[in-house]
Amino acid sequence: MTQTHTFTDEELTAFLDGEADDALATAIGEALETDTALGERLASLDIPMAELAEAYNALLDDAPPMPALPAAPSAADAAPRFGWGWGIGTFGTGIAAGLAMALFTGFGQPQPAPPPGWAAFVASYQSLYTPETLASVTTTDAERAAQLQTVSAALGLDLTSLPDAEGLTFKRAQVLGFNGKPLVQLAYQRADGTPVALCIIPAGPDGKPVSMGAAQGMELARWNTPGYGFLLIGGQDQAPLQTEADTFQSWSVGDTI
Repeated sequence: MTQTHTFTDEELTAFLDGEADDALATAIGEALETDTALGERLASLDIPMAELAEAYNALLDDAPPMPALPAAPSAADAAPRFGWGWGIGTFGTGIAAGLAMALFTGFGQPQPAPPPGWAAFVASYQSLYTPETLASVTTTDAERAAQLQTVSAALGLDLTSLPDAEGLTFKRAQVLGFNGKPLVQLAYQRADGTPVALCIIPAGPDGKPVSMGAAQGMELARWNTPGYGFLLIGGQDQAPLQTEADTFQSWSVGDTI
């Protein structure tokens, strides 16, 4: 009489997931050749991914955008080795369908990400600058004075007495905007060609000291004076940026206009 081996659900699940050892996988494979009930148990334990995917594909047209997900591990690290005909493609489709079901039926409903602040926009804009961007820009003393008067009027802050930071050459001043507020950019360049920008925007009443950070692969310094936020950004060397920030931060802010 042929002895029937009773496999636990855990063993069968390990087999489906490709995690069974060689002896267990061989035993289950041999049993499947004659034991139809065992095949039915395996089928009941295997999630019907294809059917789930088909059922939820109809929801995708009207679904909200998928939120950003963490980077997936490499296939070698993450993909299970399936046996007995269960393929990776089916399993991957099932995972996508499961995520769609969770996201689109209210469970784990994604919340909209908060909009990026003005510093993030400045960093994105500054990341487009190269040494060549400002290399050909020359500004006379008269042009500099006129530009500073223009941006001062837009900002409501007198920048005409802003000091020169050692190692920085003034290139131009312009008025940008963020969320309905004027955002002034003063563009500078170091002797090695590194573009640096001092940006100023109306802010809250509280002053804040200089704090260093990084964004878009560039070093940055931020501080606040009553009513205004300052951001100095450029290059990948923190030391000169710290010195430049200290020069600008120590400037006695002129009268509002």
